[in-house]
Amino acid sequence: LIEELVTFIQDYFYEYKIDWLRQNISKVFHAVIKLESCKNLQEYCYETIYECPETFFNAPEFPGLEKNIFLNLVKQDNLIIEEIELWNYLIKWGIAQTYELGDKNINDLNKWNKEDFLALEKTLEPFISHVRFFDISSKDCHNIVLPFKKVLPKTLRKELLSFHMTETLPENVLPPRNGIITVDSVIIRPKHAAILANWTQRNEATASIPKNKFNFDLIYRGSRDGFDKDIMQNKCRGQSTTILVIKIKESGIIIGGYNPLVWNCVYSYSKRSGITEVWEKTTESFIFSLGNKKDFKKIEISRVVNREYAIYETIYTNNALNFGNSDLVINGANGTCNIKYYESNILDTNNFSIEEMEIFKFYQSK
Repeated sequence: LIEELVTFIQDYFYEYKIDWLRQNISKVFHAVIKLESCKNLQEYCYETIYECPETFFNAPEFPGLEKNIFLNLVKQDNLIIEEIELWNYLIKWGIAQTYELGDKNINDLNKWNKEDFLALEKTLEPFISHVRFFDISSKDCHNIVLPFKKVLPKTLRKELLSFHMTETLPENVLPPRNGIITVDSVIIRPKHAAILANWTQRNEATASIPKNKFNFDLIYRGSRDGFDKDIMQNKCRGQSTTILVIKIKESGIIIGGYNPLVWNCVYSYSKRSGITEVWEKTTESFIFSLGNKKDFKKIEISRVVNREYAIYETIYTNNALNFGNSDLVINGANGTCNIKYYESNILDTNNFSIEEMEIFKFYQSK
């Protein structure tokens, strides 16, 4: 009955030990990857790695991962990872796999000789054509990719230089990976954008994102447009389905809110009927915390619990953007968080200073 027992154990893990599987995904993957009888666990491991590859790539077993297995992962369109992060993992793996580089310091490339780069180039050669280099920012390409330019084909080097100088893409460029949302932001990363997009659809944060499904169009940035209340409101006026993101000066934590309604309706009401304040009603607004820029474990969403008091607007106060008139209120370069009409607090402190703030028009592609 060994086959039945193996099937039962796999089903048991999947039904009752799902958290344990996620926490130990690397150990489980290496244990079952070559076992024909463990197809179900193999499939689960691959799905988990595609959705959250950082956990797998940060495991101590990763540098010893077999080339063909890692290459298969890199090829996947549905591997949800920023390309610059994948490049960093690829370099880490390549150095570990190249015995000639055993004592080389990745932070001191000046001590590398020609033979060192040639050895690394040979190790990485099968992977290079599957990396989406043109999805990497100019800054990251300059600071992180180009120090290893000697492992790249000369043609690719020229194409990257041309792209970042003239924004001209070469032919046959690989499309962005599924689940990666391009976002023009100095605060959030594509993976943050995917989390926020999922929350707007009431999906789990890690749910798969269809390719080219969601868009984030920048309409305001504090460091560019200023933190004046009138500027913020003018940029937002008439805009619907917007996402606000804030980087807090004191801690670097990223917070924000989603408003599915049109901002600054109170001004049009005031002109027509003299109304000076208004509560906008919705069940879909929420506020959130994304932790700091690198830790995806400390994310939190707080949805509105009283639809009558979701968004507050008035012509009298200095508050530019206001969720619940208490839960998240923005006043220029400062803000407050006090739980009232939303599920929970998103900060441990009630008052904060804003280092940077951005507002995006959020919409789905047709």
